[in-house]
Amino acid sequence: MVRITGNFQQERQLHPAAFNLLPELFDKGWHEPSKLNQNSRQSAILLQQSKETFASSLKVKVSEIEFLGEAELGFQLGIQGLLKQRSKLFYSAIDRQEVFAVAKTEENQGRTINELPVDNQGVIQIGKFSIDGVLVWQIANGETGNKQSTPNVDCQIFADCTSSGVDLLPDFDYQTGLFDSTSWAGPSGLGILVIKSNSSWRNPLPHNDLLRVPNSYSLPLVLASAVAIENYPKDQDIRAELKEYIINFISNQIKDVDIASNLSGLSKQISISIKSVEADRLLLALEEAGFSVDSGSACRSADMQPSHVLAAMGRPIVGNIRLTLHKELNKEVVKNFCQALKSAIENLRR
Repeated sequence: MVRITGNFQQERQLHPAAFNLLPELFDKGWHEPSKLNQNSRQSAILLQQSKETFASSLKVKVSEIEFLGEAELGFQLGIQGLLKQRSKLFYSAIDRQEVFAVAKTEENQGRTINELPVDNQGVIQIGKFSIDGVLVWQIANGETGNKQSTPNVDCQIFADCTSSGVDLLPDFDYQTGLFDSTSWAGPSGLGILVIKSNSSWRNPLPHNDLLRVPNSYSLPLVLASAVAIENYPKDQDIRAELKEYIINFISNQIKDVDIASNLSGLSKQISISIKSVEADRLLLALEEAGFSVDSGSACRSADMQPSHVLAAMGRPIVGNIRLTLHKELNKEVVKNFCQALKSAIENLRR
């Protein structure tokens, strides 16, 4: 078995600070916080402390935070919760598949939906908005890392922060927002839904109580994610330098490669398409060299489907690979990867 020396895949290990505390967190956090006993009161205190940590890191109020055991559920709750009877729904051609699913459901129920186009840099093209509209706004794309500017609109906004996380917080007012724990090296299976105004949001799920979300999350995972988000910003971060090195190397050393990511985007993502090369064969060649990368759409990497993001941008979708730069990467690994990439492409083109 080949030893993987460089992980450029979207998935990464739990932050070391959280990983080292996992046994303790599961020992302390399995009690139900709402019950009236000493252990449960201790769990309630830990839960409150975690909410305060998230609120501070995400620049929101404690009362605005809800935890989800399934992060993707936040798209339905965050978007549909803002829609009124006559609201029009606006989203972009490069949004996540979960957003498309919500839009399709609403369209089938008779709602007017509008898919906004993007240019070849992935910049969303905003038209005119009515005050009763709901806009889904992606802070940064999960495949290319390319950022969006501040939306200058007078309507309700759902902020998709699942890829950007604490690396890039919204600089505008929004009514609901969704974060994914994995974006700051926290555990998977945890979403953080921000609901800023109960007056403009309602629970779209069937319910018989006043709870805003199902509350099916794991408390130990919440505690682990709080530890991760607290320590993640403290880690050394040279990803911008590494991203620039990779893009410059590919631009100067490898022919017929389209780079969809720009240097002004998030430093942790790069998307490239290589002409005359099959992506799955390139993945295998890189794995044999000790490097793991992703291919296809970030929403559907498991089945190797072409990227709808690149297609919407008018970019090549053949021979597409995606690199995720984690904070633990160093220059030596990146330099070795670039040489392995060049060699693998040359061999496959022969």
